[in-house]
Amino acid sequence: MGFKQVTLQDVIPLRHVVLRPGKDVETCYFEGDEVPTTRHFAWVEGDRVLSVATVMLSPKQIEGVKIPLQLRGMATDPHVSGQGIGSRFLQALHDELRSSWWCNAREVAVRFYERNGLTRIGEPFDIPGIGPHYVMVYKKTAGSE
Repeated sequence: MGFKQVTLQDVIPLRHVVLRPGKDVETCYFEGDEVPTTRHFAWVEGDRVLSVATVMLSPKQIEGVKIPLQLRGMATDPHVSGQGIGSRFLQALHDELRSSWWCNAREVAVRFYERNGLTRIGEPFDIPGIGPHYVMVYKKTAGSE
């Protein structure tokens, strides 16, 4: 099946397992999740959701350029980690969005994002209860289609 747009409820279980283990499931719902312009995506094989992410309008000035979209809650099932599913999912997301976007990447995910075309911006910062993060950006260019 591969890449597809899904509902908020489809992304919550993987967000919970990967991004908020041991925390209440309510912590997996983000501000902006239910705004009509927000879109949720998944990589699905058979009936299994293997990777998820949410994209929302949240403009941010980065190096003098207004980046319109924020990626939030990207998570890949740990049972398929290292098999390239997260990278295939992210490439499909680039193709779908056809726009620049930014995210707050966990320190442990920075190399994954760099391998997939994102650039780290600035110094690390802490999200209380979650840990160190970096702002990262994917800049859509004429040659990146």
